Amino acid sequence: MKYLLFVQDNGRGHLSQTVTLKEKLEKRGHQVAGVVVGSKLGARLPRFFEEQFAGLIYLIESPYFITDKKNRGIKILASAWRSLLNIPRYRQSIKKIDQVIKKLKPNILVNCYEPIAGFYYRFHRPKQPMFCIAHQYFISHPAFKFPRISQMARGALKIYNFFTAPRSATRIALSFTKECDWPNKNIVVCPPLIRSAVKNSALNDQNFILAYILNPGYGRDIETWCQNNPSCRVEAFREQKEDVIQAAPNLIFYGLSGRKFIDRLANCSAYASTGGFESICEAAYLQKKVLMVPTKGQFEQRCNAADAQRAKIAQSARTFDLSRLILPQTKTHSAGQSTFKEWVDSCEEKIIDVLEKKIF
Repeated sequence: MKYLLFVQDNGRGHLSQTVTLKEKLEKRGHQVAGVVVGSKLGARLPRFFEEQFAGLIYLIESPYFITDKKNRGIKILASAWRSLLNIPRYRQSIKKIDQVIKKLKPNILVNCYEPIAGFYYRFHRPKQPMFCIAHQYFISHPAFKFPRISQMARGALKIYNFFTAPRSATRIALSFTKECDWPNKNIVVCPPLIRSAVKNSALNDQNFILAYILNPGYGRDIETWCQNNPSCRVEAFREQKEDVIQAAPNLIFYGLSGRKFIDRLANCSAYASTGGFESICEAAYLQKKVLMVPTKGQFEQRCNAADAQRAKIAQSARTFDLSRLILPQTKTHSAGQSTFKEWVDSCEEKIIDVLEKKIF
């Protein structure tokens, strides 16, 4: 079968997820005809994604987050207002999606949390079925427990889920733990998508902490911690023009690189990140100590962190206090990661079975 993928470029997790999905589909003998990427106008995609989808990428303008002056958290109201102002542009994005589908003639559409794709499917009602993949859909499952966030924040997250996944689409909720499917809500639960390069990496402990920073402003927190802890070595990934910056004798910043990240993840002793989903899953799969620091203003990241704590695969904090990763790992934390790895390995093909319409 021929698949057309959709993905948003807010953070890098969804892009990484799409790369893994392409890998799995092609292994089963399917064709990925293209990927439609919703992004900020003029934004550049990371090199690892462009390499994997060379010649298959179609860019559209889509809603994006506006960061605060310190380049740390996001401004929800400003982001929402900007999206309203850009509605005429988003109409053009919907038209482009229609043109791409008519050109490629895919059999199945797969949406990795791209809102414009959801709007297209809702209004154009193409004949192809749509499957929507994200950990965010797990908030509708009975096993999920919301953290302490406002009702408005919960409502905003549910509305965004509604935008990305029309009711007629099948929602694939990625989960840290094995849970029952929920047919009444058109939800099927699958394990996270872990890249084969991560699964096959040779593990080592080179006694350093690895970090990933969604917004560059958090880099100052890590620099301060390294100054106060000169005997501890830290390597971190963030968006920057340079490939490598030696910020301190015990701190290196790398530009975003898929291969480099996997290598350093396999060789670190612990991992700290903002509250994304995919890299946390990869670190937990490799049985690394994990610290999550949700980005200020991103409700979904707080939900990710709360769910990771429920699954006992990570700890959560408000700041990049890397000292928490030096402490001995608890037996409960280790057991949670072992259970997580078993869930991923035992059901890793379930998501492709669903996309092939063999189950559910």
